Amino acid sequence: MKIRRGNRVKLKTPAAALAASLLMLGVTAHAEGLPLPDLQAGAPAAPAPGAPAFKPALGVQAVPNTPVEALPAHPDHANIAEPSPQPGSQASPLSAAATPQFSREWVVSESGNDSGDGSAAQPFRTIAKAISQANPGEVIRVLAGTYPERIVIAENAKPGTPEAKITLQGEGRPRIIPGNGGGALVQVRRPNWVVDGFEVDVQGQSFFAVTFQGDVTGSVLANSELHHGGAGAGVTTYDNATGATIENNHIHDFVKNTGNKDSHGVVVQPTSRDITVRNNDIHDNSGDSVQCLGPEGFSTLPPADGLVVENNHFYANRENAVDIKTCHRVAIRNNRMHQFRPSSTAKGDVVVVHYSARDVTVEDNEIYDGAKGISVGGNREGPMPTGIVIRRNRVHDITNAGGGEGTGIRLENSNGTVVVNNTLTRVSTALIIGHGTGGPTEAPVVRNNIVDAAPLAVSLGAQAPGMQMGNNLFPAGAQFKEKGTLVGLEQFKSAAGDTTSTAGAPDLGEAFGPGVAAVDHGIDVGLPFCGAGPDIGAVEMGC
Repeated sequence: MKIRRGNRVKLKTPAAALAASLLMLGVTAHAEGLPLPDLQAGAPAAPAPGAPAFKPALGVQAVPNTPVEALPAHPDHANIAEPSPQPGSQASPLSAAATPQFSREWVVSESGNDSGDGSAAQPFRTIAKAISQANPGEVIRVLAGTYPERIVIAENAKPGTPEAKITLQGEGRPRIIPGNGGGALVQVRRPNWVVDGFEVDVQGQSFFAVTFQGDVTGSVLANSELHHGGAGAGVTTYDNATGATIENNHIHDFVKNTGNKDSHGVVVQPTSRDITVRNNDIHDNSGDSVQCLGPEGFSTLPPADGLVVENNHFYANRENAVDIKTCHRVAIRNNRMHQFRPSSTAKGDVVVVHYSARDVTVEDNEIYDGAKGISVGGNREGPMPTGIVIRRNRVHDITNAGGGEGTGIRLENSNGTVVVNNTLTRVSTALIIGHGTGGPTEAPVVRNNIVDAAPLAVSLGAQAPGMQMGNNLFPAGAQFKEKGTLVGLEQFKSAAGDTTSTAGAPDLGEAFGPGVAAVDHGIDVGLPFCGAGPDIGAVEMGC
């Protein structure tokens, strides 16, 4: 995706004011803590003989009694039996916790009065009144109804503590709609607050649904439905937002009708740190499901640092499923992402990592029904992407219909990108490497992949210096391109310095389990395995 140069905003203000200005403007440069920079990061040690091994789960894992679980039936949103935790995954602060015990409860009701005492017998009328009264360890019960007000958790509110959070609990799905005031309908600027169980209906107005700003460590948006906004996103983090979790929400129909028309599900803006986006269902927005916005083109703020995007279901947004610009330390794992096709403003890329992204791991995802599965590089300002790891992904049914590229994984300008143990099948071209868009693809590592593609397995350009390729499995009769010339497997291997890749039948079975040509035929790249050696492809058999 390409930045529209005419949409850039040049502001010369102090950093905090600039971030606030960007938020109000809904800037989302149209594109197109978690150290995971190397191959070993995030992976458990190899199991001892006879011990249970890690088995990657496939796709979204719905949490009981959440909006994600309760969604109407739609294609590909289904619970997966016996899900396994992903390597490096964090425990959910909600689902893993015991039922909380509150030291006091406050009650808000449509029929209440703010002159009451906030008890069940004399509830408050406004959520704002209850927020101003609550102390750590207490809960605000908001009863069913419609509340036309801004929910602002800021100077008017006390912070919670890690041991005694303050919970704003919706009961019967109370509905928040635009009321007096400006900015997002829900604004969180205090640590250790939990906002749980609301419908946030922006009613087509040009507002964000929820914003996180400043020190919000331990604060959580959970189990809520956000919809029909017209600003830059449903949820955004900005102005040094630190430690927020966005979990178990249904985020849909955010459509911007002015400017660059991108309205994303979640936007993580520069200066944000340690943000988790987990187990959400995000669809039918006019931008990306999740975008990590870089500072390039409109600010000098430091990039976002420490983003986890895991166990989500992303589909049918107009742009990308995940778009990582200049952001650092990002993990994109165990998501199901599909239905991304070319549009008037997008190429149909599902996952994009570009500009000067650094230390990004894309692992254990299922990606399909798009025009390009995973793209590294391309758009560029400043240093190339570095420390990018793409592993154990299942990329399938990528098409060139409607003008799409039909590529499983494309590597352009980047340094040291690692592509290992992926399975690519039913794609037009499985791998494109080193065609020189924005610069060379320096020192890529491509090993242990099942490349089950027709008509073209790999298209290798002239700009992939230092490439290490080997132990991949190609289908019999696969075709290759080397600097634009169609060649056979042996010629391709010679050009790529590959002495160990083979041709054979991948024999993909249930859940992409490989056949005998792949089992135990990989090389040890630091991922867990069982048997005589690692399997080729995304699924390790026999554990």
